Amino acid sequence: MNLTHVKVEVHESPAFQSVVIPVAVPDLDDVRALAYRLHAANQPFEDVVWGWPVYYDPEVSEDEAAFEIPDGTGGFRTEYRPFWSPASFTIGESGVWFFSLLWEDGRNGEPVEFLDDRNLIAR
Repeated sequence: MNLTHVKVEVHESPAFQSVVIPVAVPDLDDVRALAYRLHAANQPFEDVVWGWPVYYDPEVSEDEAAFEIPDGTGGFRTEYRPFWSPASFTIGESGVWFFSLLWEDGRNGEPVEFLDDRNLIAR
């Protein structure tokens, strides 16, 4: 695995300073392979992999979910509606390095990828 450098803002003074710290970033093909294995298992997952926090949440689909809605008088009323949340996979720390997959088209669809590597300055 290669070392990658990131730029981090340091909040020690009113003027922000830049520092460079070495971090190890996994190959995205390896990350995708892990995400697809977790998606196939369809079980929640939370751990540290390759030194980064990893989360997987399977798709949630309910025909009738209860929602507490403000009633405009300081109270709440319960409404029942269908609920769906896509499966999601994330790895990394926002602002340093972050990658996610979101199965927006359902469990059997292709996931949408998001990569935040804007603070990496060398590979």
